Amino acid sequence: MSEDHRFYAGKKVLITGGLGFLGSNLAIALVKAGARVTLVDAMIPLFGGNRFNIDPIGDEVEVHIGDIRDAELMDEVVKGQDLLFHIGMQTSHIDSMSDPLWDIDINCRGNMIVYEAVRHHAPDCHVIYAGTRGQYGVLRETPVTEEHCMLPTDIYGVNKVAAELYGFVYARAHGMRFTSLRISNTYGPRHQMKHGKYGILNWFLRLALDDATISLYGDGAQKRDYNYVDDVTEAFLLCGSHPETTVGEAFHLGGDEPRSFKETTEMVLAAAGSGHYELTPWPDERKSIETGDFVADHSKFTRATGWTPTVEMEEGLRRSVEYYKKYREHYW
Repeated sequence: MSEDHRFYAGKKVLITGGLGFLGSNLAIALVKAGARVTLVDAMIPLFGGNRFNIDPIGDEVEVHIGDIRDAELMDEVVKGQDLLFHIGMQTSHIDSMSDPLWDIDINCRGNMIVYEAVRHHAPDCHVIYAGTRGQYGVLRETPVTEEHCMLPTDIYGVNKVAAELYGFVYARAHGMRFTSLRISNTYGPRHQMKHGKYGILNWFLRLALDDATISLYGDGAQKRDYNYVDDVTEAFLLCGSHPETTVGEAFHLGGDEPRSFKETTEMVLAAAGSGHYELTPWPDERKSIETGDFVADHSKFTRATGWTPTVEMEEGLRRSVEYYKKYREHYW
């Protein structure tokens, strides 16, 4: 076990969204590192909370089925926590546009309830907020650095910016120990596989495994960088174990080799050994919020923590296919 992982031995750690994709993978790693882990998840069907996700550690974590908008619950669960990985939020770009008040309620009001709970009941807790590439909108230059202006193309992105800024306000005004980790495109085991409203690469994996046709909008040339979930989990762990360089900062994650959607899809089909793709016109509801190419510069985070992505896409896709073939009944 590395020194960064030994940091968590005996630490009390709370994860919101703890039964979802990122939260459950992080919880498993934290339990292995010796942390005392508490999970909160509202189990809203769309979001992908899944009790099977924590099957390897089910008897070793404390689980609360509840919503971050429940102030009484949040006041109770944050008490005594050393770290809070705040992941439990609404993440659908499309749904934020069709029901913006719902997105505001979760991603703004819900975040404020979490921050207020920390302010009053766990003032020394290090809050690590799961930000997103969607905060930027259309890029003026790429790869994008943390200093790039943020002009989101959808309600989800606007509210994620707001929630991050609320965190930095609480840091300045109330001394809250706060870090934002702006996550890009993550794929791998334990993601919801029932719809394609978010986690596009994971959805492509499902379609390929079902021997279905993947629709690529436009010419499929827009570029993205990707991170396998184990690399993102390690980034969370490093963010928490290096408070001297991460508190009060915002960081990007990102991959080292951007690829077009077309190239990525061909890799997905090869890994699955099945499926097809076709180029189709942009649907209006997608075209209006599309950001174009997105490639992140993660050098600031690398300097602060030593993190670099280590899982090549071919290997990450192989592991993902293996996992979903083995546990298909729990995700389809």
